[in-house]
Amino acid sequence: MGIRVNENSYTTGRSSEIVFTTDGGKNASVILSQKGNSGGEDPASFNVRIGSYNIRMSGLDTGENAWDVRKPRLWNSIENCDFDIFGLQEVSTTSQNDLKSEFGSSYGMYFFSPYAENGNGDKAHGVMYRSSKFTMSELHYFWMGPDPDKMSKSDTGTSGNFNRGGFCCIFTHKDTGIKLFFMCTHGCLNDAPNAEYAHIYVDMEKKYNTEGLPSIFVGDMNASTTEAPYITYSAHWKDSFLDAAKKSGAANTFNGYTAPSGKSRIDFIFYRGKAVPQAYTCDNQLYGGLYPSDHFPLYVDFEVSK
Repeated sequence: MGIRVNENSYTTGRSSEIVFTTDGGKNASVILSQKGNSGGEDPASFNVRIGSYNIRMSGLDTGENAWDVRKPRLWNSIENCDFDIFGLQEVSTTSQNDLKSEFGSSYGMYFFSPYAENGNGDKAHGVMYRSSKFTMSELHYFWMGPDPDKMSKSDTGTSGNFNRGGFCCIFTHKDTGIKLFFMCTHGCLNDAPNAEYAHIYVDMEKKYNTEGLPSIFVGDMNASTTEAPYITYSAHWKDSFLDAAKKSGAANTFNGYTAPSGKSRIDFIFYRGKAVPQAYTCDNQLYGGLYPSDHFPLYVDFEVSK
């Protein structure tokens, strides 16, 4: 068997991991690298599908929505969405391990738990990205609270008491070398701290996106479009739902396992800079007549340029 690749017409080198699997299930891999072309010209943009998905914490539900029962539906949902990069919320330690087992060969992953000083652990949110297309660097995490650098339980009120925070990083598109700033959150459940600390995400974007890269902010923000957090975010970023040339799927993102069109739009993909939203999808597919999660996955096809 031989492998043939096209000539690299870009100045930037590129590489890819090729995995071979035997009938017995054993894997072997090789990294294939190709030098850049000194006479070539790098493309000025690339297309990427960026999403957000609250997958619902394992251990919370029973029956048809128990984690091990709905997990195959969730896997099918992730595969069908065909994300390049997507933020996740409500990711338990069990879910992290299951995601790594199922998708680790094609996706790189990072999970941040606001319940641990080092960011590792349960009750996390995170990101999955196609490792064949992107590298991740300059990772930072922080908390929603009086001091973003210190772990705190600032999401307090009648809806319960929680630790909340976020993380950001930079993705580099391997083929073009173009960089993208990415941030993810799971917002406060209580209204008052959600409003009070919303500015932290704007502050962190300004602090860590020093190059003014195209910027994407995703997550379950636990706020509708009329509430203070959304107003804060949309003053800095733009709402891709409003600006995408094409829209499909449900208008709302939270379904509560019951609403085919969703109950409220509280999950968002914001953007700023040289990232153009071409198509927005809130995927309300059912699998065997059932929902994969109590939130729909959403994704936006962007054109990102230098």
